[in-house]
Amino acid sequence: MPDPKNNDEIDLMEFLLKTINIVKANFWLIVIFFILGSTLGIGYFYSAKKVFESKMIINSDILTESYGKVLFDNLNRHRKERNLAALHTLLNIPESKVSAFSSIGVEKLDETEVTESNRFLITAMVFDWEILPSLQAGIVNFLEKNEYVKVRVEQNKDALKKSILETDRELQDLRDFKARIFNGDFFERARGNVMFDPTIVNSKILEFTEKKIKLENELQLSNSVEVIVGFTTFNRHTSPKLSLSLVAGAGVGLCFVFLLIAFKSVRKLMSMADATK
Repeated sequence: MPDPKNNDEIDLMEFLLKTINIVKANFWLIVIFFILGSTLGIGYFYSAKKVFESKMIINSDILTESYGKVLFDNLNRHRKERNLAALHTLLNIPESKVSAFSSIGVEKLDETEVTESNRFLITAMVFDWEILPSLQAGIVNFLEKNEYVKVRVEQNKDALKKSILETDRELQDLRDFKARIFNGDFFERARGNVMFDPTIVNSKILEFTEKKIKLENELQLSNSVEVIVGFTTFNRHTSPKLSLSLVAGAGVGLCFVFLLIAFKSVRKLMSMADATK
């Protein structure tokens, strides 16, 4: 009884021999199409628009990742539909430069990378890196002018101003109380019937002063968007890549030549079948 394993090995050897024979018979054809495909890949690399990628980090207490994605998806859709007038209006970019914008993406930075959870990474894809300064200013302006964001910013500022006024009142009361202690008015009215450490007042004044300074700093930085790291210009483009263009072009050439060989083989089999009839 023949061993099936040996039969499989024989079939595999026959297949490899047939493949080698086909390659040998069409060697120059394969080489020519490989070179043609590679040439097409190189031609695409040098003729295609170069895309530059740059990133910036912004800080926003109001912007959320999902909301930011909706906003930027709308911008990307305008670009896809070639609605350059809308992009010019929304981003306030000169009309002559709007066409250099390709796409924008936004993602929230992981808390493992950055302690604050309100920082976002914005990735811009452009055809001309000279647009990046205008694009950066346009993105900040676009986010800050959003009606939802404007309302939230005003609410935040009002709350901070009220907290500062209240803290200032508390500070003034503590300062008046301190003055009464040092003038002796407080102990005179208490007639010595109270045990009180005056240093507590100083610590409370210091505490409220620090709180007021913190609130004032928050008010100064209460804009909806703060740029932490702006877009950086690079001379080297991101895509297309020469290596990928070469591989893709060569692959297309090889696929075409193997389809041609398969077509020739089918025609040969059909001719042999007709001859046997």
